[in-house]
Amino acid sequence: MKQIHIRVDGNEIIATGHVMRCLSIAEQLRILGAQVTFVLADDRPRELIECRGFLVDVLDTVWDDLDQEIDIFQNYIKENGVKVVLLDSYYVTSEYMQMIADVTKLIYIDDMARFLYPANTLVSYGAFIDEKAYRAPYMMQKTDTTFLLGSQYVPLREEFSYIPFVVRDEVESVLITTGGTDQLNVAGKLLRRLMNHTMCCDLDYHVIVGCFNQNKAELLSLQAQYSNIHLHENVTNMSEWMRACDVAISAAGTTTYELCACGIPTICLEIADNQEGAVCWQEKGYMQYAGNAYKDMDECLNNCEVTLINYQSNLEKRQTVSKRMQSLVDGKGAIRIAEHIFNC
Repeated sequence: MKQIHIRVDGNEIIATGHVMRCLSIAEQLRILGAQVTFVLADDRPRELIECRGFLVDVLDTVWDDLDQEIDIFQNYIKENGVKVVLLDSYYVTSEYMQMIADVTKLIYIDDMARFLYPANTLVSYGAFIDEKAYRAPYMMQKTDTTFLLGSQYVPLREEFSYIPFVVRDEVESVLITTGGTDQLNVAGKLLRRLMNHTMCCDLDYHVIVGCFNQNKAELLSLQAQYSNIHLHENVTNMSEWMRACDVAISAAGTTTYELCACGIPTICLEIADNQEGAVCWQEKGYMQYAGNAYKDMDECLNNCEVTLINYQSNLEKRQTVSKRMQSLVDGKGAIRIAEHIFNC
């Protein structure tokens, strides 16, 4: 049986986005017949991974200083006969990656193009990536790197495969999803604002609460206070909740691609420094951009409110963006990545 190892972390600081996209790829690898083992710095994301039926090994290292685990992970690779590593972390260094590439095949999921990565394969699925510019430095160095670039490689779960979405005449339900941690408490602050606006206070709000969300007590209090606020934890059918709503308000990240696959008219915002550039969604005509919550929370929340009201009164706009969104993402990116890894 083909053995694949995935080195990734998740916790209260970096949330679960990296783990979730790796799980999407892992599920497709399992369908192909591979055995997948997740390798973690610590135990925090273990339950999330094991509940999906995957093996977990813990290195007992520091998740945000990967150079400290170079010798440890190198020994792990050698002792376990690791043939392929899928790596997903913003805390990689050239030295750390080179160690892996020296002893086994390395596939890296990249969002930031920070330096010339010593990997066999690079995955960068940004919808607006300049593929020629991304490849250029590797071409100059004459590396033999393989590139999986663009939105056809967005690693979504199978539930996000293309299903045409019918835009309903009226906006009645709104999905709010602000990542696995929501350290800024965007959801809570936004809900309080919307409940005080006559155009928004009667809508149903379905709030996805991440497993590391530390504002759960406030959200539960809001749910108890308002019958039209509904919290959802440990969601395993995200696409169903998306398609059940008429508009989404979402943090930028992989979730925006899920929303594209579902065709849900979306208001996106930035809640972390690695999400800068989300304004491109509006510039390219796919979503409305509300702003950067960690730089100007009040402006961002105000833009969410105004845009939601505009969506309520503009069926044609919602129909146009829904169709455009679904044309960008077909939901088969995880399958394409898994097939590449399996055949390495």
